[in-house]
Amino acid sequence: MNMRTKSLYPYAGQYCPVDIFGYASNGIPGIEIVGVGKYARSMKEKFIYLSRKNKLKFPMKRFVLCVEGELEGKKFKDEEYRYLELPLLLMLWSLTGHLPLQALEDCFAAGKISVEGEVTALELTENQQIALWELFNLNDSQSLKVIAPNKTRVYEEYYHLPFEGLMDSLLINNT
Repeated sequence: MNMRTKSLYPYAGQYCPVDIFGYASNGIPGIEIVGVGKYARSMKEKFIYLSRKNKLKFPMKRFVLCVEGELEGKKFKDEEYRYLELPLLLMLWSLTGHLPLQALEDCFAAGKISVEGEVTALELTENQQIALWELFNLNDSQSLKVIAPNKTRVYEEYYHLPFEGLMDSLLINNT
């Protein structure tokens, strides 16, 4: 199974777009995060912790999550790279079959995740949200889905997919 999406992270007063893709293969079982340099290990361990906390069992496959962009070598302030945690975790849980998302090509997510599982979404103005349409290169018949906490303000033309609802489906699918 393969998936891809796009996201943003803040850096030096602006938002930087990145492509995120992932796949599952029959290689040596495990999780690999590529493209975030020294931050990969802490993200991976957090994802494993959150998965165990939610009693999720993964198939015996190799899961690879990749961030393509100019992330490595940047000196982050305030852990800005962490805004990539939400899309990466959503992709992992989708690839493992725990989230009911078959494709993420038309989904936008950017947020930090605490070890309690709480999400802090990347706050975008209405104009910044409108600009996401071009980033995703969608046609007029497509609708952008924004995955964010209930309290997040989402541009009215986009579909808001509440993170809490996804977590509820995760718990239902796991029982």
